[in-house]
Amino acid sequence: MLKLFKRRKEDSLRASILPDLIKPSLIENKISFIKVNNFLNRVIAAVGFPRFIREGWLDALISSEGDFDISLFIEPVSIEFVLNSLNRELVKQKADILAAERAGIVNPSLKVQYEDTYRTLEKLQSGEEKLFNFSLYVNAKARTEKELDLLSSRIESEMNSMLIIPKTPCFRMVQAFQSMLPTARNKLKVSRNITSSALSACFPFTSSFLNLQKGGVMFGVNDSNNIPIILNPYNFANYNGLVLGSSGCGKSFFVKLFILRNLWNDVRCYIIDPQGEYTDLVEEYDGQVVEISRESETIINPLDLMGRDFGDKMLSLMDLFRIMCGDLNEVQKSALDKAIIETYKKKGILPHKSGTWKRKPPVLSDLYDELEKQLKAVCSKQSEMTLEALLNRLRIYAKGSFSFLSKQTNLDLSKDLISFNIKDMPSQVKPIMMFLILDYLYEKMKEDKERKLIAIDEAWALLRYGEHAEYIFKICKTARKFGAGLILITQEVNDLLNSDAGNTVLANTSWKLLLRQEPAVMRDVIERFNLKESEQNFILTAEPGQGLLFAMNDRIPLRVVCSQHEYDIISTNPEELKLREREERRKNKSEQLNDLVFGLQKPVFLKSDLSKEHIDFLKANGYVEVKNVGLCRGRGFDYLSQKPSGSESLEHYVVVYLIYEEIKKYTDDVMRYPVRNPDIVFFYKGKKYAIEVETGTNLKNKEKLREKLKQLYDYPYWFFVVTKARLKKEYKQFGPTFTKGEVRSEIERIFKSA
Repeated sequence: MLKLFKRRKEDSLRASILPDLIKPSLIENKISFIKVNNFLNRVIAAVGFPRFIREGWLDALISSEGDFDISLFIEPVSIEFVLNSLNRELVKQKADILAAERAGIVNPSLKVQYEDTYRTLEKLQSGEEKLFNFSLYVNAKARTEKELDLLSSRIESEMNSMLIIPKTPCFRMVQAFQSMLPTARNKLKVSRNITSSALSACFPFTSSFLNLQKGGVMFGVNDSNNIPIILNPYNFANYNGLVLGSSGCGKSFFVKLFILRNLWNDVRCYIIDPQGEYTDLVEEYDGQVVEISRESETIINPLDLMGRDFGDKMLSLMDLFRIMCGDLNEVQKSALDKAIIETYKKKGILPHKSGTWKRKPPVLSDLYDELEKQLKAVCSKQSEMTLEALLNRLRIYAKGSFSFLSKQTNLDLSKDLISFNIKDMPSQVKPIMMFLILDYLYEKMKEDKERKLIAIDEAWALLRYGEHAEYIFKICKTARKFGAGLILITQEVNDLLNSDAGNTVLANTSWKLLLRQEPAVMRDVIERFNLKESEQNFILTAEPGQGLLFAMNDRIPLRVVCSQHEYDIISTNPEELKLREREERRKNKSEQLNDLVFGLQKPVFLKSDLSKEHIDFLKANGYVEVKNVGLCRGRGFDYLSQKPSGSESLEHYVVVYLIYEEIKKYTDDVMRYPVRNPDIVFFYKGKKYAIEVETGTNLKNKEKLREKLKQLYDYPYWFFVVTKARLKKEYKQFGPTFTKGEVRSEIERIFKSA
């Protein structure tokens, strides 16, 4: 009993405290808004609605930008009351129509109202519909009146565009605000009748975008309402995609972003990059850029089996040689087939013995040599001419300008993000290399069933060749079995839409992104994609990064969005790249300047190594310019130096420091002394050395010179360095003397001899 009493007392205490915790500290009621704490609130009520309501009609309002709340009140109405009210309304409307006709007044709105009321009554009596009282309120919130007026105007404009008549209930803001609170009390009571079918169109709050899919990637946002489009292509019928658009519309930008976001989902990504656009992205995310060019060490041997079946390789090679050599007649095909088999046999690779297929394969020059042998063995002139024609076509790849293809495969793919950069490959060979890379990747993707993505930029270069197209068909149709998806990027709409290859690609891609198109190709695009008039206008006027996304059975107006970090990595806009380079140079200069700030303990700087900003900075911090100084003969260099303490000259200070830096190259056991001791003392392999730098001033002060010599005689090895060559003779009578141009060689001799 005592416990029960305590619990009730605690509940009572909480009930008394809760209102104090949640109630506002300030409420100020105005004519057209109410201030609660620091926020101004203005409620806008819907007093008129459109005649026809489509599904999800409130979506445009719900997904609009701004800080506002929406409140809906739905109250069922008694059927008996409704039927009586509608019957009275019908009689009244019919009377109004007859009165207008007798007066000769034509008023179509009266007939429309009568027909709508009659239809509603008919559906209510048959049980198809029910009637409800419906209230719609929008509460705009802002910190200032100016912001509140602006937001209110935007909300009213949005409601007007939906054929909703908005009204601000002035002098009733308290009741309006109470209607917005989560207490489900309609204090304002601005309502109208609505049928169940129209009411159902308000729910759920939907928009023309696909639901968020688990494991999906963000394609962009719905261009109509800014709602994110997050899809998982690996949930579709197949994983393939197509990006189609004119030059500069953002194709590569979207694909880079798509690849980047797939990496976060642990998808392995391979890129065939004909223009070198993906290098920065791949390097930024610790990927691997495979450079394939005439001078590169990495290459793919066209005759490499790459772990595949010998028979499949033979079929692939016949397609490849049609690309390399053009159309071949039956005699040439037969001779080529025979030569290929013989070339493999000479390397110990036999067609019917799979154990030999892993041996080192031949190269194109081996095949060329075998064809030459066949040529010598032919008897008829016609066969000789046919084989000579084949050899002439093959010679450029085996012995001529493109003989860099006649090498063994050299690839080591170990990353999850790999780009095949063929930018520097001759244009005549690019289709061949793209075919070989695609062939290589096709075998690679069959190794496991983990998620993979293969992006082919400038895919039109492949679709123009029937052999390429057939290979792409094969990958499109079978990639799903190995967990792989293919993305084709192309701007050649005609090549895609007006060919069997293009139609097959379209039929085997589960999602397509249609970016801005040129008017010249719109007729084919409209026909193939069955575009509505609004969609046609959208595609023709789309900004870069805007387009229509076709995902399974949905069409979504898409806008590609990204973070600033993503943008900096993947943007290829030339103007922005120039600005970025300029900013990078400015940043580097700033970093160097910062280094100087933290490195002012360095006493001497070579002037030619400094920018104008650095020179100004050093001079502002007490450094002075010293001309024609250095460890060299003749004219020296200009330096910026700290001011030495005492009576030491600038020239002496700089030369001492330069000698000190020279010795530091060999040992760290070196010291500079500004007074009394020799200028420089260093130790090396147990030996002690001293150096005294002289500008000639001590020659006039014999007492000071004797004191210097007394200090120097304490060192096993020492010498003078004179700053002027004419002083060497004067100082040589006291001990070993070198000019500043000779001292570097003497230091080198000391350390080498030691």
